[in-house]
This record gives sequence, C-alpha cells and structure tokens, in this order.
Amino acid sequence: VFLLLAAVQAPSFAQSVTSEKDFSIGNVGLIDLPFVLRAASASTKVRELLDEKRAEFSEEFQVKEAELLQMERELNLKRSILSEADFNAEVQKFQAQVADTQQEIQFKRRSLDQAFQAAQDQIREVALEIVTEIATREKLDLILNREAALIFRPDLNITEEVLNELNERTKNARIEVGELPF
Repeated sequence: VFLLLAAVQAPSFAQSVTSEKDFSIGNVGLIDLPFVLRAASASTKVRELLDEKRAEFSEEFQVKEAELLQMERELNLKRSILSEADFNAEVQKFQAQVADTQQEIQFKRRSLDQAFQAAQDQIREVALEIVTEIATREKLDLILNREAALIFRPDLNITEEVLNELNERTKNARIEVGELPF
C-alpha cells in the first residue's frame, strides 16, 4: 500500500515543480558577435595602436641587434689578444646580454598581446551590455549567436544595431598602451 501511495504522489509532485517554471520562448534575436567584435571601430583603433607599438619595438630591437652584432665582431677581434680565460669571460658577458635582450623581446611581445586581449575583453563586455539592453528593450527571450542558427528571418538579426551602438559608445574611448617596463 505504501509503494502504491508513493507512486501515485510522485507524478503530481513532478508536475507541480515543472509547472511553476515557464520555459517557453517567444521572441528570439540573432547576433554575429565575432563580426561585431572584428568590425567595431574600437577594435580597429586597438589593432592600429598595437601595430604602432610593435613597429616601435621592432625598430628598438633592430638597434639592439646591430649593437650586439658589433659587440660580437669586436669580441672575435679580441680572441687573439686576450687570454683564454679573459676571452671566455667576455663571451659569457656577451651571451648574458643576448639572453637579456631575448627576454626583453619576449616580455614586450607578451605584454602587447595581453594589452590587446584586455582591450578586446573590454570591447566584448560593452557589446554584451548592449545586447542585454536591446534584449530588454525589444522584450527578447533569447538571443543566439548567428552561428547557432541554420535558417532565420533577417529581421531577427540585431548585429548591425549592436555594432552601431558599440561604435557610438566607444567613439571617444581613450585607448592607450603604456610604456612597458623591463
């Protein structure tokens, strides 16, 4: 009797739990978020700024490379003049300078990549805020990334609206990459 009573009560409990939540979806929107992030004017500014910094660092490291090549030539000329111990000490100093320069290059590249990623994350954050605002304003229940939909009505696409609003909000944004310490 107890098992029969439990079996009878279980479906009614499950129905009451699921009936409280409404999982129906009425209004849907679509966005091509990767396109928005690539096409945003703020992303273009970030890429241009980082390209400028990379060019500056490239010039700086070309100068250092030339200095190291000159040092290597001078070191090779000293080979016949210096004792073996002194020459080996000079070689070790030179190798330490080369290693320091390589570390500096790697550090600055990594710092630039991190700065780019941080800027992209901020742009993405603003874009998602805009998507949320549009969803609220338009009473959208669900927004899918365009890649998740095979067929859709073009009027469901909010990509251009998000891109325009993102460009408007970020048009006066200051984007800077500070001097990188080493």
